[in-house]
Amino acid sequence: MLKEIHHLVKNNLQVITSLLRLQSREIENQSSLEHFKEAIDRISAMTLIHNQMYQSKDLDRIALEPYFESLSKNILHSYALDIPVDITFDIKIDHAASNNIVPMALIFNELMSNSFKYAFQNKSSGAIRIKANQTGNKSIEFNYADNGEWIEPAHEDSFGLELIEALTEQLGGTVKRSTTGGTHYSFIFESESL
Repeated sequence: MLKEIHHLVKNNLQVITSLLRLQSREIENQSSLEHFKEAIDRISAMTLIHNQMYQSKDLDRIALEPYFESLSKNILHSYALDIPVDITFDIKIDHAASNNIVPMALIFNELMSNSFKYAFQNKSSGAIRIKANQTGNKSIEFNYADNGEWIEPAHEDSFGLELIEALTEQLGGTVKRSTTGGTHYSFIFESESL
């Protein structure tokens, strides 16, 4: 029954995505069109989660690395960059609780989308590194890094950065950002939240 619910949610999210894509064809303003695309990508990230839950034997836990790999391929495909991007994963945590995978996926989606939009504009190739490991009995470290330089947002309260901070709080975590030798995000989450 629960699997069927995840399947129905996935289908409903796909319908919403299709409606947004159809609506976006009528938009001429490039900035508005970009906002639509970002919304579609966020919904697609959630759709993929429900698809994995539907296919999973253990509905309470989602395998992180295969999920992030699938999500990264979807995001890369949606941006269709004209340079090669090497994406590597070093995930030493097998699973995350299903009720926390959505905020984690949305954080990942924001970071990767920002890399594709801003980091590689003057580069002949791109690199993204994702690491996650348990740092003790009570904390998990999640690191995201690319070899590019993100364009600073026009406002400090940009929606994407606010979303990352809100989702990090939701997971009981903290985040640090640095721009030395690329763009790096380091998250610490309490393991009880995952």
